[in-house]
Amino acid sequence: MNQATASWLSDNVQLYSESRRVYADIEAALSRVPTLRLKSEVYTYDDGRTQLLICIHGLLPISFRNATYNIPLALWLPLDYPRSPPISYVVPTPDMLVRPGKFLDPSGRSSIPYLHDWPQKPEAFSLQGLVESLQQHFSAEPPVYAKPKSPPPPRPQSVHHSPHPSLDRPMLPPKPPTFGPAPLPRQSTPSSSIPYGPRQDPFAQQPPPVQAWTPSPPAPVQSPPLHPPPQHLPPAQWTQPQPQSHVGLVPHHQQYPLPPQAVPQPPPPNLLDGDLPTESPQPQPINTPLPPRPPNPELLHLHAQVHHKLTSELASITEAMRADAERLRSQQASLLAGEPAIRDEMARLEAVRDVCRTVGSRLSATVEQAERNVFELRRKGDPEVDELVCSTSIVHNQLINLVAEDNAIEDTIYHLHRALNTGRIDLDRFLRTTRVLAEEQFMKRALIEKIQTGLHTH
Repeated sequence: MNQATASWLSDNVQLYSESRRVYADIEAALSRVPTLRLKSEVYTYDDGRTQLLICIHGLLPISFRNATYNIPLALWLPLDYPRSPPISYVVPTPDMLVRPGKFLDPSGRSSIPYLHDWPQKPEAFSLQGLVESLQQHFSAEPPVYAKPKSPPPPRPQSVHHSPHPSLDRPMLPPKPPTFGPAPLPRQSTPSSSIPYGPRQDPFAQQPPPVQAWTPSPPAPVQSPPLHPPPQHLPPAQWTQPQPQSHVGLVPHHQQYPLPPQAVPQPPPPNLLDGDLPTESPQPQPINTPLPPRPPNPELLHLHAQVHHKLTSELASITEAMRADAERLRSQQASLLAGEPAIRDEMARLEAVRDVCRTVGSRLSATVEQAERNVFELRRKGDPEVDELVCSTSIVHNQLINLVAEDNAIEDTIYHLHRALNTGRIDLDRFLRTTRVLAEEQFMKRALIEKIQTGLHTH
């Protein structure tokens, strides 16, 4: 990999979470197959999402039947590569068609077992291994084949052209003339008519009919075979008709034929190159329809092959489109079924949002009040101990003081008792002190009782 490609790759792999792994795998794959190239292009997923991905494209060499072929290939690396396998496509050229198979759909996407096993253990797979696996599968079953070329149109066969310059299409050659004696005129009857003109004398000698040459209709492709005229004709056939006398009104079938005259036989006419005779002793030929052109068996076989190929391709494409339609219908049904649930969830979330806003505003006001109180307390400073416990009236304050002094005297007597037990004071001192404290405690308790009685009365 050259310096420019390496610099381009190092800049574009930053889109991937594992850029180092992507760089190493691409470098190994390009070293394995030098005919591959790099590019970045937007890839559209089946659900309509688009992402800018790195694409490895180019020609993948394979070996099939002792010959080397180059398969056009494109590998797309998703952004979560290598956790997700690459997306492999066979991209046929305009002269190729995709051959769908077990691991190749009509769109050209490959799903070989190597890609199927990739998500189970991504660290055990790589781009280089994928390229080698694709080479093995494509060598066993090539994914593309050449488009069948249309057969060239059949070349028109050489036919005899009309001598008339006004006709620009090839014409069939006219039927060859037959050489024979002129037909004898038939005796006219009241119920018959002469087919070649008005009624004439039945015993009068008629000239031989002249065969007028007319252009024949053009042949489709081939012309019927031409039969050459007979090579040896009897001399009587070349005898010109002699005038007959009308003496006695002898019918023509009772006339005596003239003795045949030996005349030299003319050479047979060249029906292909020569011009047709303007006059002929034969009558007007009857135009018979040309036989239909037989179909070309090779063309019929080619039509059958094309029909079979189109039928198979149409079946595979129809099946793929039917599967895509079913998948899209299921997705549409899921989306339509999820719409009410999404709307209900949105309404619930909006209600929760309103409650949160109300509680938040209330808490904000409470926090502001607390901050003001804290600021006021800090401004006043720390209070005295005696100021912490106070009442709203003098009597209640006196009661609080008396209760405190009573508890203090009781605690003093308790500690004096402990000092006596430990031997810190003698018994006489204990008794004197205890007597004084007990008398004082009695007076305070009497006053407490009097204050409580007065408070309960009021």
